Amino acid sequence: MSPRNILHVVEENIRDKVGWKRLPLELRKALQDNEKRYEKFILDYSLKNQLRYRGNLVHTTFGNEKLYYEKLIEENIRALHLFPYHLADIVAKGLRLTPFNYYIDMLVFLLNHDKNYDSLPNFTAADCLRVVGIGRNEYLTISSDLKTSSPKLFFKRNPYYLLPKFPRRIVIEPWWKVEVGYVLESDVQFVSPDELAVLDRLIDYGAQTAGALDYDVVHNLYRKGLIYLDVPISGEDKISIPPLQNFVMNRVSGDYFENLLYNVFVTADEQSTIAELSNILQVPLDTVKQATSLFCRLNFARRKQSSFTNNVEPHESWKNARREQQQQQTGRTIFNYHSLLLSQESVESEQSERPVDLTIGSLDSPSPAEDSPGDYSNLSDAKPEESRSSDVKRVGFVFDSTLTAFLMMGNLSPGLKTHAVTLFEVGKLCDEGMNDFLRELEKVSILDADGEGEVSRYFHHAIILRSTIVALKSVLNTELDLLRLESLEALDQKTRNRLLEKKYKFLIAAAPLSGVLSSPFSIPFFGQFYRTSTNSHIWSKLFYYHMGGYGPPSLLLTKGTVLTHLPRLFLGYGKLLITIVHTESFVLNSEKFASLNEHLKNGCVLIQGYGIKQPAEMHYEVFPFDAAAGFDRGSEWSRHSAVRKLAKVLDVENSFGYMTFIRTGVPDYGCDNYDENVHLFKDHAKSSKERKHSDTSKPDYPKPKATRSDTISSITSIESDDASLIEDIRRIRDIYDGKVAAEPDLPEDDEPPVAAAPVSERQLDASPDHDLVQQLADASRNADSDSDSRERLSGNRMEEWTLLDVHFGIPLFDVDCNTSICQHVIRKLCSEDNIANIREVNSKMEYCYLKFISQCLYYEDESMELVKPGKLVPKPRINLAFENGKIISWNGK
Repeated sequence: MSPRNILHVVEENIRDKVGWKRLPLELRKALQDNEKRYEKFILDYSLKNQLRYRGNLVHTTFGNEKLYYEKLIEENIRALHLFPYHLADIVAKGLRLTPFNYYIDMLVFLLNHDKNYDSLPNFTAADCLRVVGIGRNEYLTISSDLKTSSPKLFFKRNPYYLLPKFPRRIVIEPWWKVEVGYVLESDVQFVSPDELAVLDRLIDYGAQTAGALDYDVVHNLYRKGLIYLDVPISGEDKISIPPLQNFVMNRVSGDYFENLLYNVFVTADEQSTIAELSNILQVPLDTVKQATSLFCRLNFARRKQSSFTNNVEPHESWKNARREQQQQQTGRTIFNYHSLLLSQESVESEQSERPVDLTIGSLDSPSPAEDSPGDYSNLSDAKPEESRSSDVKRVGFVFDSTLTAFLMMGNLSPGLKTHAVTLFEVGKLCDEGMNDFLRELEKVSILDADGEGEVSRYFHHAIILRSTIVALKSVLNTELDLLRLESLEALDQKTRNRLLEKKYKFLIAAAPLSGVLSSPFSIPFFGQFYRTSTNSHIWSKLFYYHMGGYGPPSLLLTKGTVLTHLPRLFLGYGKLLITIVHTESFVLNSEKFASLNEHLKNGCVLIQGYGIKQPAEMHYEVFPFDAAAGFDRGSEWSRHSAVRKLAKVLDVENSFGYMTFIRTGVPDYGCDNYDENVHLFKDHAKSSKERKHSDTSKPDYPKPKATRSDTISSITSIESDDASLIEDIRRIRDIYDGKVAAEPDLPEDDEPPVAAAPVSERQLDASPDHDLVQQLADASRNADSDSDSRERLSGNRMEEWTLLDVHFGIPLFDVDCNTSICQHVIRKLCSEDNIANIREVNSKMEYCYLKFISQCLYYEDESMELVKPGKLVPKPRINLAFENGKIISWNGK
């Protein structure tokens, strides 16, 4: 039994309260028959998970209850955990420790150990800000004061002197419970008669509902630390999650309770009770109630109904308290953009009691009278709440963190950035809150992006996102939730399946999705058909090229490969498209190819020919193409040779998305002897011999590639000074076609000189009056215009545009593609029959994709192991090249 398995089994037995004598014999042997070792496990587990002393196994092994809770608090502070509110009855009454004292001690611990404010986990930082009022700016100021107070290190100021002495005036809801804390006789002399009366009432009659007591008295007693607050939650309660306010984006700690908080975030909605959430998450009800109670305490969730209702008349002092509560809840949201790798933005402002740093905009929510109804009469969320039913399944629109980053960046609107933080942290925006989100998106105008340069695409995404949401809700006539892919991925697979199967009819993806999809969804999904990992996008590109027979010359290099010269298939290309894991693709000048060696030290790299003198032109085209699917554009693109071949393996009629085509300036002739299977050979001579043998078995029809060099001689308008250029292009194309193994004047090692790549570009610059590449393409088209029979026989033809990529889902960056899909395609493809078949459609496409990857991992003389569905897509183990319309192993030249 491995150490990890031993720990897992031990923790299971501790949770089940199994004593040493009742442990399985195998486990006792694994613990070396050492009872003290098991007791150490019990204590560590109990402290780590903040278990109560009584009622748990630690009660039988650790004899001092007070010392146990003291150690628990000490461990919590060092681990930077939240205040243990579920133990407040013990901690507050037994140790006289309030949340304020707890967070003061934690801040002192950070300051004494010279730790950054970002070391505080998100929820801990948010609660510390709520209770103590110390945010990032305040912490930096205090830290700076401490460092400058002892220039000669003779003394150091005590951090306690620089921290607040009393807690802030927090938000207290009238349905919360007020409990008496640790009250000494000396405390009584500092309270007013009204406050003393409330204390006596709490001592004599027990906990009281806050709304039944004087509003100001409750706040005064809380700030004096004489009472503590309980937020009661029952299994029948329902909560809603509004846009997050004062959420601190620092870091995640990864502990069990924090993970549970994020899981509750993404699974909770206004239609589900807390008991139903417990069932979906398969977590004890008390634990889910504890998490929900914390959300309500932090004002990250609002209770919609409760079993804790009574007939007690609220105290009159609470009638005017609502406005103050709203003002306290309305503040500025704290961000730390390090968590999103975004640029930091510091906005200096004054809040009622403290300055705030790294804040963005006011989150004032309009009063009901100020609400603008908006032009959303056709949206389903305009329906009254009683018309909503938890039994009616919704549609989920899946996005990734790239979208939330775009909504945060740029000067869009303060309220919209608040929603972006909610989408990122909560991972979901329910249909009930969609109107407010749409109102914020409506404030974004593309006119505001004038002069913003690259930032303008953030405005485009926001505008297209709004039109997409409105169109989907109108066309599908159903309630729509926005779901962040990474948040769904954080759930274990069974929990995710239970959530999706209970709440959603089917899912639609934004495209492209850059997040990882570790396993297929258990409900119909209109999006990418394959599981994603770090290498998936690179594999998918090669898959589309090989199956379609068309694509730019591409080279996939494995980790550790060293480029000593520009590969032959890129000769003549001045621009290369580089794709590296975890980064966006970028364009590189071909003479700088050696810089890729740094990237190859860390992972694989995909290199593609992307233009002669300028980057390639790009065109997006939506599929399905045919009018039968409700879409009549793109008929000319549907006749593209790559599309006709891809249609054999990709179902572009029952799914939707877009294809990206590029025009590099070099015509694409596809491949001869098209074969869906990949054949890799270690011995390239053998490979060439087998290809030659296969060619002789067929009639010797003229091939389009044979005319490429011939068409050069047919250009008569070129001046004699350009003859050398024609010869250079001829030689480059011959090498590219594999017609010659090497040039006559190449060195003996048969390696082309590195400077060979920019030859064509240098000479093109010397003759600016002639676009030779365009003339070559025109000549090729003229030469091939009367050769339809040859195209039919050889199975390929010259294409001016070639395929770059294929994505499934709804694009949020191109207005035309987005509009075409939303208005025409979805209405037809989201029919009951197609929804029922889309999972089978995706499975078939994934099988072909995984089979292709399997063939790319092994040579022909090796035993191939098929990549199975559900397995992570492996890294490439062979350097692969795509040229002449098919995948081959790269020979290093």
